[in-house]
Parts: sequence; C-alpha cells; structure tokens
Amino acid sequence: MNPHALTRRLLSAAAALLMSAGALAVAAPGAAQEEQTDSLLIATNQEVDTFNPFKRRFVITYNTSMMTYETLVRMGTDYEPVPGLATEWEESEDGLTWTFQIREGAEWSDGEPLTAQDVAYTYDLLIENQAIRDWNIDFAGNLVSAEAPDDTTFVLTLAQPSPWDVLTREVFIVPEHIWSQYPDPSADDANQLPLVGSGPFQVTEFETDEFIRLEANEHYWDGAPGFDEIVFDYYTETDAAVAALEAGEVDIVNGLNPAQIEALDGQDGITVNNAQGRRYVSLTLNYNSVTQDGTAFGDGHPALKDPIVRQAMHMAIDKAALVDRVLDGNGQPATSIIPEIFEQYHWDGGDSLLEFDIDAANALLDEAGYVRGEDGIRTMPGTGERLSFRFFQHADNTDYATVVQFVTEWWTELGLEIKPEAIEQGTLNDMAYLGEFDIAFSGWGVGPNPTEQLGMHTCAVLPTLTDGTERSSENNYCNPEFDALHEQQKVESDPDARAALIKEQQRMLYEDTPVIYLYYQNVLEAYNSDKITGMTLQPSDGGMITGQQGYAWSYVTAQPVGAAEEAGTPAWVWIAVAGAAVVVVAGAVVFALRRRKTADERE
Repeated sequence: MNPHALTRRLLSAAAALLMSAGALAVAAPGAAQEEQTDSLLIATNQEVDTFNPFKRRFVITYNTSMMTYETLVRMGTDYEPVPGLATEWEESEDGLTWTFQIREGAEWSDGEPLTAQDVAYTYDLLIENQAIRDWNIDFAGNLVSAEAPDDTTFVLTLAQPSPWDVLTREVFIVPEHIWSQYPDPSADDANQLPLVGSGPFQVTEFETDEFIRLEANEHYWDGAPGFDEIVFDYYTETDAAVAALEAGEVDIVNGLNPAQIEALDGQDGITVNNAQGRRYVSLTLNYNSVTQDGTAFGDGHPALKDPIVRQAMHMAIDKAALVDRVLDGNGQPATSIIPEIFEQYHWDGGDSLLEFDIDAANALLDEAGYVRGEDGIRTMPGTGERLSFRFFQHADNTDYATVVQFVTEWWTELGLEIKPEAIEQGTLNDMAYLGEFDIAFSGWGVGPNPTEQLGMHTCAVLPTLTDGTERSSENNYCNPEFDALHEQQKVESDPDARAALIKEQQRMLYEDTPVIYLYYQNVLEAYNSDKITGMTLQPSDGGMITGQQGYAWSYVTAQPVGAAEEAGTPAWVWIAVAGAAVVVVAGAVVFALRRRKTADERE
C-alpha cells in the first residue's frame, strides 16, 4: 500500500453500557409517586441563526446540531477520531475512496431505522444541492459521489485525496425520510421542530430570546444521557446569568470575565473552571467587500484598502497588555487563526511578528502621505478624506467594551478618529456580511484540523450576491497564493509538511492584515456542583466543559448528583430503608474516551 495513504480500521470504542441504578419501593395503597424531570439548565445569550445543520454558523446552533445529529466519526475527548455512526472505515490506496461500516441497530429519534442510505442522502445533498454545496464548498467541492451499496456500507469518492478532512469534517447526518419531504433542504427554516435526529438530545421547543429545549433521545444507540433534558436559558447580560447561578436558577454559565470567576470561586455548591481555549478574538477590517465577479458592496472606509494603514493599526495594538489588563492573564496574545492549544499548527509569528510601537506606526503613515489636519486627524493622500472609522462591538460583551477603550486610545495617537458603537450581536453579524462597517469584532472556535477555518479566507468562498445572505467567507479575503497553499495542505499526507504549509498560510494572513488577531481567550466557566457531577472535559486533562468540539461529551456524561448517589447505593440499604422494597440496579453509562472549527462557531 502507498506509504502516504491513510488506512484506518477502527472498531467501536469499547463501552460498557449499564442502566442507571434505581430502586422500586413497594408503596402503600393509594400512595402516589411523581416522576421528576432532571433538567440541565445552561445560560446563553446568542440568538439562533438556523436549525439547518448544513448552514449553522453560531456557537449556539453548533451546539444544538452537535447534540441533535451524529457524525460518522466523532472527535474524542483528546481530539482524536473515534467511532460515531461509523464503526470502522478504510481508505483506498490512492486516497480517493473511503468505505465506512455503519452501526447496526441505530435509530432516529422517531424510531425509524438509521441506515447507510441516510448517510448517502446527506452527503449527496453536499454534492447535488447547489446552495448547500456553495455553503460548504471548501469540503463539498472535493466530493464526487456518495453511495450506499447496502444498509450498513457507505462509500465516499473524492476528486483528490483529503484524509484530514474526511475524518474531521463534521457532516451531521440527517434522516432521508424527513428531509426528502422538504421543498428546499437548503432553506434556513427548512428544519421544523421537533427535530428528528440520531444524537443524544433533540431540539423540541424554542422561544426567541427565552429558551431552547432539547429532550433526551430515548432511541439513542449509545445509551440514555444522565439528564432528561437540556434547556438553554437566555440572559442578555452575563452578570444576570451569574446571579441566576448563585440563586440556583441556572446550572452552567460560561463566557465569564476574571472578576466574575473570582467572585464565584469558593462559593458553596459552585465549581469554577479555567481552561485553555480553542477560540480567537479578532478585529475584522472592511477592506475588500466584493463579490466573486468584482462587484463592490458595503460602505467600508477606502483607507482600509491600503495595507500600510492596516499594518500601522496592527502595530499600534499592545496585545500583551490586553491579555494582562482585560483578561487578567487568562489567555495568550494571538498571531493568527490557530490557537496555541493546537501547537502542531500554531504559528508563533517568527520574524514577521510586529512589536507594539506607536512611533513606528506613525512613521509608516507619515511616509505614506497620510498628513494630519488642523484637528489632528489624518487625511487620505489625493482625496483628503479624513481617517474616521466606525468601530463596532458586541453590546453584551464587557471584555470587548474594555478592549475598545484601550484600542481607541492607541489609535487616536496615530491620528485616527475612532467612533465606537455597541451593537446587538445578531445585528452586527448581519451588518458585517453586508459590508456595512469599518472595524468590527469577530471570533471563531478552531479545531485541530484548521482546514475549514482557513477555507473561509479563500477566493472560492467570496459571495456571489451583495445582500449578505452568503456567509461562507469570514472577511472577503482573496489571495491566489494563499489559495494554492490551501489546496496543497488539504491533500498533503505528511503531518510535518502539512504543518509547514498551514503556518505559511497564517503568515500570509498576518502580513496582509485583513484581520487583526487580538488574543486566544481561556474558557472561564462555572457550574452548580451540588446538582451536576460526572462531566467529561475536553481535552481530558484540564480541559473545558462548554465549547467542546465534535461531540458534547460534558453534557452527555453529566449526571444529576442525586441520581449518581442513588446509583452507587447498595441494594440492601434501600431494602432496609423501605422495609419492603424491590430494588433494580443497573449501573451507569461508561464511555471509553480518547482526545479531537473545525466547526464553524462564530460569535
């Protein structure tokens, strides 16, 4: 076999499936026993963009998709591929054909059998449905055919070898018997509640700005989760979510700032977690709002088209100071897309790294002919237009508000007029895709395979329309040299050679400066440890609870404290307490776990 061909046969991860322990007491005649719903309540403030798993972009709908639907291959607790709906897989010698064995006995949440036909249907949507294909073009563009020769075999054929993408690209498998009835599977509102999926929880109810309810899937092939339901409750301010945690009205909060985590640390019944994150926070500069045919749109300031202006703005940001003073040290200064947690592909800046130097930044602008007017604000050479920039931030993020204060002060020293404005998150995202901004905050979650994130900066994903509905490009960056490297790294089978290509892509992004990467922020979160136990972290050693990728390990393995204690209680104790109890003990779900964008997860 070709030494560079990736051949894998993975058998199902060993898992002991035991039922939760319980006790059935013999009650006196007339006594009533009420069933209690164990609800896991998670605070959120992000609106739903769509329940269509082919088009989700926001963190909240990535999470709901990940729990509602399964992928062929999961990401383990240490970011390695482990069996999901596929129990094993094999790559052909030429790398163009992948054969997956589909798990027998799996069912959809409505009780219908899940077969390889559903898998083929899902991948065929990526191939044949133009809108879905365009939305996922960086991956879908390499797919040739998807076939199911029988109910347990799925065969995927590629145009070019792409071992990294096949095993790590999260394609959520959808039920053909449901989706084939939709007039347009690509529509944002195609998927109607209650959702039908094969994952551990199913979205059953949603009220805008109030809650999203997911109920445990009684047909789940990997055993029932510990909680009966998960409810994402909306809080417009993180302080309100923190207060709700303290009052016992919500169970998990994340996105905390250092002051909030410090205030919660040590409180009875509350456990805090500070873990290295996989997200970057950045400033997008509106320098190139154009379609694929070159049609300009939006109203970005023309000075941002000048790379010298963008470089000077970059040099005038003290990222180390932001980490120290905004994050209280809970993060790292950023250089590019890939955070330090994925050290194989992280680019440290090397000789290209810009030092914080306001004097040097001013000199760049002076030499380029951006002179200061009488009011101290620089003007563009030739047109005399003032360098006055709108600076948009998410209205619900206190860290961003503090960053704006620092950055505005530094940029003012460059002779730039900065007009900060706090805007509701959904509205700001809409404006960004319409090109109606100058500078705006952004942030994405990145996985150990960065192809999807890098692909959002290629010419192929530039929009074809100007109405903001096509959202595959992060910032309309287009560089043919970057694209060539991107295509090379996707098919490169040698890990070290691939890492070198990916680092070169990051260097190009850094030097072209369509985006200024500020920092990689730690995950600061807290939960009600009087109510919840058993949550599995990702990574498994010192990892995060929220913000996991590839599978919702923490939420699926979470157990109500009372139920966990009951499960561990010997039968004779229940007999002694009840006097005449009949006890049925059946254990607890045990997962054999191992470590895994990229999911796309925009703030």
